[in-house]
Amino acid sequence: MELCIDRLTKQYENKIAVDRVSLQLTNGVYGLLGANGAGKLLLCVCFCGILKPTSGTVTFDGMDVSSEEYRAELGYLPQDFGYYPDFNGMDFLLYMASLKGLTKTEAKRKSKNFWNW
Repeated sequence: MELCIDRLTKQYENKIAVDRVSLQLTNGVYGLLGANGAGKLLLCVCFCGILKPTSGTVTFDGMDVSSEEYRAELGYLPQDFGYYPDFNGMDFLLYMASLKGLTKTEAKRKSKNFWNW
């Protein structure tokens, strides 16, 4: 498996937050080190397909990171895991399914199957 980041740039108006980052990651465990505000989280959000870069490409084994196939392979655990305190278990399952790109019908079917397990 290979995650290929090629000249990824993310710019907000006149501020360049990530500037032409290129790297290739294969199987293994990696970490990003840098000062606060260096763009570590923004880089991760871009290669997770959550945010579209201003320029550059991110592919996983040749797949564009915006594809459903990529989201099915991706595991991402942010530092601060956001949740909604009013959610019940089913609400949370449906929310996670939507983040993974499932249609509403498919999300309900899979969530109900899991819930009844």
